[in-house]
Amino acid sequence: MRIGKTATAVLLTGALMGATSACVSGGDGADGAPGGGAVGGGADSTAGVALTSKITAPDAFDSGKGWEVKADWLPEGQPFPFAVSAKSGTVAYLDKTKQGYVLNVREAASGKLLSTGKPWQAPKLTEEQSAEYASVLAVPRISLITGGGREFFAVWARGEKRKDELHDFQQVISAAFYPADASGKDLAPAGSGDVEPPDGEFDNQVSVFPGAGGLLVRSYSDNFLISPDGKVTDNGEAKVRIGGQSVDGDHHMAFPGRDGLVTNNKHEATGEGGFGVDGGWDSSKAIPPGLEAVIEFAPVANSVKKIPNGHIVGAAGDLLITGWVKGKRESSRVMASENISAVHDLATGKVRATVPCETANTSYAAGIPKVTNREDVPAAVSPNGRYLVKGGNVFDLQTGKGTCADKGEAAKKITLSSVGDDGTAYGIAGEDAPRIPVSVLAATGTATPLSERTTTPTAMAKGAGVFITHAGQDTMRMIVLGLRH
Repeated sequence: MRIGKTATAVLLTGALMGATSACVSGGDGADGAPGGGAVGGGADSTAGVALTSKITAPDAFDSGKGWEVKADWLPEGQPFPFAVSAKSGTVAYLDKTKQGYVLNVREAASGKLLSTGKPWQAPKLTEEQSAEYASVLAVPRISLITGGGREFFAVWARGEKRKDELHDFQQVISAAFYPADASGKDLAPAGSGDVEPPDGEFDNQVSVFPGAGGLLVRSYSDNFLISPDGKVTDNGEAKVRIGGQSVDGDHHMAFPGRDGLVTNNKHEATGEGGFGVDGGWDSSKAIPPGLEAVIEFAPVANSVKKIPNGHIVGAAGDLLITGWVKGKRESSRVMASENISAVHDLATGKVRATVPCETANTSYAAGIPKVTNREDVPAAVSPNGRYLVKGGNVFDLQTGKGTCADKGEAAKKITLSSVGDDGTAYGIAGEDAPRIPVSVLAATGTATPLSERTTTPTAMAKGAGVFITHAGQDTMRMIVLGLRH
């Protein structure tokens, strides 16, 4: 599959998958306008929404200085859709009205309302999505498309549509793109489009990847690109060229980059290994110091294959996260191999930082993410762009080094969800209950357990932390707290 430069030159890749966005309470008001939220707020308020909930936040946050919105409309068990733009210092979230979903964008630090979108009609839910205890995504999500001259908030959802009463419903992924720096009320999207699978139905492996050209929708070998202008490009089963070879892309890991599809090598003859940009740079030209471009692997005795080193495990903004092996595996014996993780500049492949440990894969499946699943928690970058976290790893893109917080015998797995400009990362330790809130210092990799009552930030914005929590109540809410100075 080849996504050409024209279709993808809109932006640099932004693969940070925003969970979902909060909505103001009372979203189905009689007048159809966005709901009012807490006292003193609402979509017509430019001063923000009053903070009424109380949470125990880490010491870096001022629990009395902030704002919140709650999602009375959000079905139980569904994710809370939101996205943060570090570039503009804003938080985007949805409100559900009788006319459709409304995108609201507020200044993170103050809560000031900057823009609201025209109501967007999400596709009709399928029977599976409408089930009382649905295990599939039934609400829209928001993804930040970063880079280039302008950022976009992409609102997208899975469901079904039909042209008219003379046509049957067909499954779709629908998306609408709103400029992140827009201001005003009732703003129309810059573009919107629908992806329909050729056979009329998506399989369970459908994934959505935010990237430079918009959203890439992949379902096994079918590939579709929805650009911010609403154009849908069907790339079918086309192969990609990585390192001069025509190969199948990885349907679990692919991003529409500025100059073409960025994906792992899935060539049958050489096995997995290697990655790159379709027709552009590849992993052999992006090797971290001290590593080899090719490793030897013995799938069976007396049978050695040489395969390219390196594979993509995720992305965030214009950064790519990869895994590598130091050493080689031979047929007669298995030499001690060391796992290395790296962060690359997506446009050039340049290595920005490395850590001496493995980094968990990221899942881009169009399903319900779980905060306790390391694959479902995406990588996050600090608002100033210096630090990146994924799993239990913290990368310092300024020094080129990083730390692995959960290494060592019997160490609990750590899942970090956010990191601040000072290099303090937040998350949880343990994959099973009881899970422990933790903070991790980028400089040392030291993990510190926090009080079990502590709510750690789901994301960081300029001057504030974003907390997705019930706050001890029935309704899910988004609480944004300012930093202490």
